[in-house]
Amino acid sequence: MAEVTDIAVYQKLTEVADELDEMAAHGASLVGGAALTTASRTVRGMATAVYQRIMADHDPELDS
Repeated sequence: MAEVTDIAVYQKLTEVADELDEMAAHGASLVGGAALTTASRTVRGMATAVYQRIMADHDPELDS
């Protein structure tokens, strides 16, 4: 199996969170909508943590 990069993890987590938000917006019951919204926020939080890690590893001296 090929190695998965951090950016790929970030992109997939963001994609999943977007899908959960879309499902919640399309008529889920009150309980289902709350579950989807909570799951989306959790997944989006994980994506944010990965993104922050990517940016922390970024060395601005290499850009010049």
